[in-house]
Amino acid sequence: MEVFEKIEEKLQKFTKKFYVNELIKGILLFIALGLIYFFITLFIEHFLWLNTKDRTILFWIFILVEALLMLRFILFPFFKIIGLRKGISAEEASRIIGTHFPEVDDKLVNVLQLKQHTEQSDLLLASITQKSKELQPVPFTKAINFKSNLKYSKYALIPVLIWLLSLIAGINTKLNQSFERVMNHSRVYTPPAPFYFIPKNSNLKVIKGKPITVYFETKGDIIPEGVKIHFDNQQYYMQQNETGLFSYVFNDLQKPVSFFLKANKVVSKAYTIKLINTPSIQNISLELTYPAYLRKKNEIIKNLGDINVPQGTIINWHVKATDTKNVSFLENKKRTNFIRKSENEFTLKKRILNSLNYQLSTSNENLKDYENLQFSIQIIKDEFPNITIKSNIDSITRGNAAFFGQISDDHGISKLELIYSEENNTQNTVNQVINTENKSIQSFFYEFPNNLKLKEKTNYELYFRVFDNDKVNGAKKAISQKFYYRQKSSNELEEELLKEQKNYISKL
Repeated sequence: MEVFEKIEEKLQKFTKKFYVNELIKGILLFIALGLIYFFITLFIEHFLWLNTKDRTILFWIFILVEALLMLRFILFPFFKIIGLRKGISAEEASRIIGTHFPEVDDKLVNVLQLKQHTEQSDLLLASITQKSKELQPVPFTKAINFKSNLKYSKYALIPVLIWLLSLIAGINTKLNQSFERVMNHSRVYTPPAPFYFIPKNSNLKVIKGKPITVYFETKGDIIPEGVKIHFDNQQYYMQQNETGLFSYVFNDLQKPVSFFLKANKVVSKAYTIKLINTPSIQNISLELTYPAYLRKKNEIIKNLGDINVPQGTIINWHVKATDTKNVSFLENKKRTNFIRKSENEFTLKKRILNSLNYQLSTSNENLKDYENLQFSIQIIKDEFPNITIKSNIDSITRGNAAFFGQISDDHGISKLELIYSEENNTQNTVNQVINTENKSIQSFFYEFPNNLKLKEKTNYELYFRVFDNDKVNGAKKAISQKFYYRQKSSNELEEELLKEQKNYISKL
């Protein structure tokens, strides 16, 4: 009986290999039939464009068919291999082996039948042993040839061929879309339109208050005759510029606008025109600080225009602007940026020494130097002082010379001097300060030489010099005409007196 047990062991190995072979065949058939039905499902959705309900039914039918194919061709053979499901009997395996090996024929079946006989006599056991020895050299597992499954691989070529044809026909992308719709069967999808809209504008942004023209082109199987644009609960026909190209002009936009296009029941997606806020100056005021020597009250000027200011005035600009990141002061291509004190307030301080033309320019992240306001400042210069002198110096022969003078300046006098020197030595001058008041116009009287000590028999040159109080450019001066005076000796004076007496006697 030991020989028969080996026969049973070989039968078990044959049975296991038999179902492994069935599993290989099942995998090939599952792949082939499963992929074929997969493509059938995609083509149904592609051509019919099913609604949500029908797509859901198609999805679950696909799942059911694939599950049945897996159960039939993969799981059943696998369960039989691991013993979870009953497989073929020993007699069925014996007939398969007998069919493959002619020398076996029905011998293996007879042995199994004899073994199943209820009365086990010595003669019966001897017969079983003899037949088992005859069958022992036969390799039962060779009755199964895995290469025989190659004939089923041709079925797997069918879905590969379908995939290649879809690539050649250019519908591979559409099949991918069909797969997405089947997988997301509960989602609502809009059937493809016979045409679609393509925006031609690089961007939909416009400066606030400016016009913008939007262009759209239609692509597809047909070209609509007319296209309507919808926005703000209104609709308008777009202008057809050429075949398939439409445009519409939005004028003076003050806020963002959302719109969509519609033609032949085909509706585009929504688009939005965004506004670029413009940097704008709302208010300008100038704080004027005048030079202290002018004794002029500081002031603030609003509603800026062209102004005239004294030279040396300090101007502090205060600018209020909206949607502005930076305010610039432009003069002769030189740029000076304002200081930002708050979100909308900017300041700049300058001391004005010369007349100038300038611009105030505003910028933000999107627009540079968008607004340019032009202004001019004319300076009022401090005038030179004036001096006028009258004298009796040419009519006197002895004694002091009298000088009567008038001095003036637009903003007051700082100093008045008498300058005198010997006529032949003008490098060695003497300055004599004359008291004055800080007035714009004033008169003075002066006698020369008065108490000054001069040399006898010496000619002197003298003149008056006046200074204003200009603190910006420094004090300016004005000089009177020159006068000449001779300091006579005592003898000369006595001779003149005697001569005058002699002339007086002669007249008597």
